[in-house]
Amino acid sequence: MNKTLKKTLICAILALALAASSVCLAACGGSAVKSLTVRGQSEYIVDDAFAGATMTVVYENGRREQAEVTADMMSGFDTSVAGNKTVLVTYGGVTAEFAITVSDFYASAIAVTEDSVTEYIKGSSYTDGDARMTVMYTDGSTKTEDVTADMLTGFDTGSTGEREVTVTYGRLTANYEISVRDLRVTGSELNAATRTSYRVGDVFESASVDVVYEDGSEATVEITDPADIEGFDTLTTGKKTVTVRYRNASVSFEIDVLKSVDKVELASYDSLYGVGDGFGSATLRLTYSDGTTGECPVTADMLTDFDTSTSGTHTVIVDFEGRQTVTFDITVAGRLQTADTDEESGAYKLQVEDGAYVDMSEVETQSAGQSMFENMTQKAGTNESYSNGAEGYSTANISVEGNKIVLRFISDAAGKYTFGMRAQSGSGSGKSDTELSEAFSMSFNGSDKSISGTVKRATLGSTNWKDMTEWTELTDVAGELDIIEGLNTIELTFIQGTAGAIRLPNIDYFLLTPVA
Repeated sequence: MNKTLKKTLICAILALALAASSVCLAACGGSAVKSLTVRGQSEYIVDDAFAGATMTVVYENGRREQAEVTADMMSGFDTSVAGNKTVLVTYGGVTAEFAITVSDFYASAIAVTEDSVTEYIKGSSYTDGDARMTVMYTDGSTKTEDVTADMLTGFDTGSTGEREVTVTYGRLTANYEISVRDLRVTGSELNAATRTSYRVGDVFESASVDVVYEDGSEATVEITDPADIEGFDTLTTGKKTVTVRYRNASVSFEIDVLKSVDKVELASYDSLYGVGDGFGSATLRLTYSDGTTGECPVTADMLTDFDTSTSGTHTVIVDFEGRQTVTFDITVAGRLQTADTDEESGAYKLQVEDGAYVDMSEVETQSAGQSMFENMTQKAGTNESYSNGAEGYSTANISVEGNKIVLRFISDAAGKYTFGMRAQSGSGSGKSDTELSEAFSMSFNGSDKSISGTVKRATLGSTNWKDMTEWTELTDVAGELDIIEGLNTIELTFIQGTAGAIRLPNIDYFLLTPVA
């Protein structure tokens, strides 16, 4: 062979190899083959043709695919003589092997062995070797092999019950039965949340059971199906034993059947609370269907809308066993504590924004008002804002006729106090004084009180509403007040509308000063 021809043949062979490699890379998305696993018929008789095989291809990029093995991929397949043979399969430049046995005899039947696994838990998987099969040959010999998952048809544990599974081994098939069951319960007890008190005529609600399964897992299950309940009876009063069943377990517990209730009323309740207090006590009066009566204490879990976070009157709802509801009102007020007094004057200083003492929940703002509380003033004609000198927040834009500022406080002892306030006048655009008697009416513990005193102008300049930083502190605007032990209430009611000449938009705090 001349050198030119030899060189041409070598180039052609390399081109074919490169083309084959390119085809493979294109088929697998540009990733090279990493490994092959071949699975096919392993038993042949002399002169048998290739029965087919499949291969699992794993690429370098992690992708996997199943493909059929074709004759052009194989070498070493030979059934011309009996014996053990190794067949090589090459794909994508990677070679794998599988073994075949060529015999003068062949498998004539298969049967699943009696020691095979036939019981499975719902949702479990088949493991190779769970079942085994006896392979019988034409020469009378036998051998036992593991049944692998790829030989099975009809294996399904998605639901409980009995089902038939087919094993395929070459040309041969065999069937066997499996059963699928739920996990067995190895421990069970009644959950504390289960209702154990019923009334005559009630129907069964449910039972909660804590269970432990055979695999060690735990769960709480709800039993509601009447078919799983025995002994439930509310025809008569008394204690009854109820049994509930779940899978292979059962739990018995006692219920107490009480007389049915026709009417629920409030017998007594605590009506006064300090801000932040928890629920005190209340009692219901029950009228039963037989005409007799009884009492039932109210517990916190029976209440809706119980709220002591701010001063005010709140309506509380009591739910009796989901059958009937009753309501009652509570009054919430701040408690006067010695620690709350001013160090110099000894007075109690009640800031208007403190919801523990001052209730403005029903107050409206003026028609042009922006907010109820403020501690900033804006210069007229500009956007510049600055502090108006309030110690905290102050009332704002609430000089609306009929608006009430309500102060509630609980005193541990009776005593004489004066009532005052720190305020700003907004009359005359902040440049005029305001007489309290022309701005407010006042009541103390339900009785009218005369109010007097002058709140000086807040603006010292000549421009309307500008630089409103001046405050007037009045320590006595209503004379001596006889504070009682327990709840005391002061109400200030605006008597001028927003269109009137009187405006008192800003109050910083109120004062309660003990009389020496």
